[in-house]
Amino acid sequence: MSELTDLVYAYYVAGPAADLSVAPRFYPHGELVLIFEDKVSISVRKFGTKARGCAKEAGARFIDAMIEKGAWSTKQNEFGGSMHAFQADRFRTALAELQAEDENVQRAKAEGPEYWEKAFSGLVA
Repeated sequence: MSELTDLVYAYYVAGPAADLSVAPRFYPHGELVLIFEDKVSISVRKFGTKARGCAKEAGARFIDAMIEKGAWSTKQNEFGGSMHAFQADRFRTALAELQAEDENVQRAKAEGPEYWEKAFSGLVA
């Protein structure tokens, strides 16, 4: 993953992901990737088109990490694919774990909101 994609992912994890609201049903993985590509793209739009161009990869990384941490349950469907359902009770804990694991999120906590502006400006100029 590129440095810019890492930053886009971290920005989403650090803030906008906390406002996640999901309909209680099962989704195929591909649909979740599209949904989170859109959510991430919207969250980083103020940083320009280069940042938005990383949204698909960052969104897929987010959903895969959340599935791994149990924030989305998984079941196999009758056609051999897997489906995932949001687990609200596990989501907050999983998000806190992602935030604690990410260096950019930790730097932003230490330096404040201006961290994002500085970090993105060096990569999207």
